[in-house]
Amino acid sequence: MEIVVDRHHCGIDWQQVAALLEAAGLGKRDPLVMQRVYQNSQFCYFGWVNGELMATAHAISDMTSVAYLADVAIHPHFQGHGYGQRLMARVMQDLAPLGKVFIYSVPDKLTFYKKYGFHDLTTGMVYAEGPVLERLQNGGYVR
Repeated sequence: MEIVVDRHHCGIDWQQVAALLEAAGLGKRDPLVMQRVYQNSQFCYFGWVNGELMATAHAISDMTSVAYLADVAIHPHFQGHGYGQRLMARVMQDLAPLGKVFIYSVPDKLTFYKKYGFHDLTTGMVYAEGPVLERLQNGGYVR
């Protein structure tokens, strides 16, 4: 797997990014929204195998003390081969020196992130309303 850290997102097909996130269980995404999300992230990761986009992640940070990691995804066809570990090793190489790294994960991947030193928060909260809140509640993210 080649991991490309691309701050300018050259040649990225945002439809492929949206399809990858949906296939990985992170929900249906609008490709134009994903393009804006990644353009506004300081850290962007794209994983490729034989020219096929199969992994992604992005993060925002104050570049001093905290980062928020999001949309860590490996396409299901590539899961179970160590690609997620390689992606997280690269991500944590960049983000861990910043101090705190927050992630909000799909419920069934919490154990995976604990391998990288992530801990459950007792004080985490989220603001959302309407369809966004309903999706979070239905997905098991919010009680």
